[in-house]
Amino acid sequence: MGSRLKRKRCLVYGGGTGLGLACARAMAGEGAAVFLSGRREAKLVEAAAALGAPSNYAAGDATDETDVARITAAAAKAMGGLDTLLVSTGISGVTRVGDAKLAEVKRILDTNLLPLFLAARAALPHMQETGAGSITVIASTSGVTGMAERLAYCASKAGVIGMVKAIALDVAAMNIRINALSPSLVLTDLSREIIGREADPEATLRRREAQHPMGRLGRPEEVAAAAVYLACDEASWTTGQNLIVDGGFTTP
Repeated sequence: MGSRLKRKRCLVYGGGTGLGLACARAMAGEGAAVFLSGRREAKLVEAAAALGAPSNYAAGDATDETDVARITAAAAKAMGGLDTLLVSTGISGVTRVGDAKLAEVKRILDTNLLPLFLAARAALPHMQETGAGSITVIASTSGVTGMAERLAYCASKAGVIGMVKAIALDVAAMNIRINALSPSLVLTDLSREIIGREADPEATLRRREAQHPMGRLGRPEEVAAAAVYLACDEASWTTGQNLIVDGGFTTP
């Protein structure tokens, strides 16, 4: 076990599965106390037990103001405070400008934008009490480059990156930092499942790999390593940034 996050107390939204769980695992491995949240309680129970803190979780909706307040209070109580926040929540969906339904666009925008605002606002008093804090949100390369048939997703992730810059200026004088972390396609259980639904999954996987100059997709632990860096004191002069982890996808 490392010690880069020793004495840090981290609340992870979306921590039961995927990139959120990978980040939580890496943070715990570097000495942080970790509290998990997500919609599916069964996944949280399993994940918290695996991290060695079986009671450090609370299920809830990260787009709901009341739920976020409850989860934040529970996390601060369980860990004796809160100084680190990681938001790894979001959804995608097909939305083309010519035929996208307003309800679907709103659903994606709300699900991807509201958690950062609500979680950061709720965590702020606890970080001020501590005298320092770090917030990291999982954004996406789609917030930088765009993607066909993903109007709402691209807009929401670009909005997350913009929100990070605005919040960074709001809280800099409080010794609180906030950064975005933008991966390209990473091989999580969910992405494997989505690729598996294609008519030719192997061909789809090869095509997506070929889009990356390094010739492969990302691994969850590679994104998690970047999240650890942004949360640790080594990044104490880094705020308002969007760290891209993408195997060269955005380079050409």
